[in-house]
Amino acid sequence: MNSSDDALYRIHQFQAARRSLSPLDYYDFRRRVRDRSDTDLSQAFLPEPHDRFRPIFELGTIYATHTAKASMPCYEFMMGLAFHERGNWGEVTPKQWLANDLAVASGGRICSAHRNRFWVKFWLITEGDRHCTTIVMPEDTWFPGGIP
Repeated sequence: MNSSDDALYRIHQFQAARRSLSPLDYYDFRRRVRDRSDTDLSQAFLPEPHDRFRPIFELGTIYATHTAKASMPCYEFMMGLAFHERGNWGEVTPKQWLANDLAVASGGRICSAHRNRFWVKFWLITEGDRHCTTIVMPEDTWFPGGIP
């Protein structure tokens, strides 16, 4: 199999390109995938670890719903925000993960799902124009545009 026939490698190339990074050499990529001990390959598609610390889009102004503010202190959301701005979408479906990747490139709405240190789930939603990111809890069913 060569690199043009490998769908996993094409995903890796896409991930690298949207972060303005060079993809791994095909054989290095295959070795990286082969050496993984778990079945979650999502992180294998990302560029090298030192490149993961650079934000790939702006969060804008951070807002939180009343439910979110009442559920936990603000510092509990910081890890989720750090993952979100670096392209780790957390506990979303593969379809939503791909939609987020495309939204980064095209300027669409980005939605990710994370948990705090006590495993309380919350969503982060960045608007398409990147003017704001809103922290939303599962109980916030009234949220405009719906919760992902």
